[in-house]
Amino acid sequence: MKEYLLLLRGGRPVTTKTEAENKAEMQAWGIFMTKLGEKGSLVGGLPLVSGGMVLSTKGTVKEPVNASKEGIVGGYLIIKAEDLQSAGALARECPHIANDGNIEVREIGQMPAM
Repeated sequence: MKEYLLLLRGGRPVTTKTEAENKAEMQAWGIFMTKLGEKGSLVGGLPLVSGGMVLSTKGTVKEPVNASKEGIVGGYLIIKAEDLQSAGALARECPHIANDGNIEVREIGQMPAM
């Protein structure tokens, strides 16, 4: 099994949804995370706090952090799957997509021996 990083971008903010919509989404997340755990596919993941900084040779830029044309990275998951297609199939079940978000699926590489 390989590990994959799911970057959760965009999506409707909590503040734009009704209490019922937010509750339903949290229930969907609970079901999704439980299924990943039962399959042995869940490694971990958390939401990301707004703000932060980006460092480069040009200095420190505070905002926007994790921005792209697809939206702000709002969280991540690390999952296990046989291959990229299997990881994508697991990611398609994520409630983030139904929340108008998108998910970037990337294989986590290994550091070469030194």
